[in-house]
Amino acid sequence: MTDCPIEDRLAIEDLAVAYAYAVDAIGDSDGVANLFTEDGVYDVSGFGLGEFAGREAIRTFFDGAFAAMASNAHMLSNFRLADFSGNTATAEAYMHAYSLGKDGKLLDLKALYRFDVARTPDGWKIARFAMRLLIPPA
Repeated sequence: MTDCPIEDRLAIEDLAVAYAYAVDAIGDSDGVANLFTEDGVYDVSGFGLGEFAGREAIRTFFDGAFAAMASNAHMLSNFRLADFSGNTATAEAYMHAYSLGKDGKLLDLKALYRFDVARTPDGWKIARFAMRLLIPPA
């Protein structure tokens, strides 16, 4: 792995945190989608929800997800820069989240988030997001 300048490492970590905050805010599908490259991929097939390619598909997914959510809370930890190549990188973080549906059901998730990111004229953006469950939901 090429050495990563601290400014880039922090910007990539901030992008991962921005994703968690955007989802937890519930309701700003545009805000979530704009964290991705135009052709970004949101892969939640590890959770059985499929894969969504492009900002519009990601926005549409979150429109539906947010319509069913009452509240959500992410905790990210163990951030790791797995690869850095100058204009692309891969970062991982453990995630623990609680999501309360409008139906009253509580979902308790523990997963590994993987962010493949790319440097763009607008800063670092998510090119591909994937989630792998570490412990099946109870």
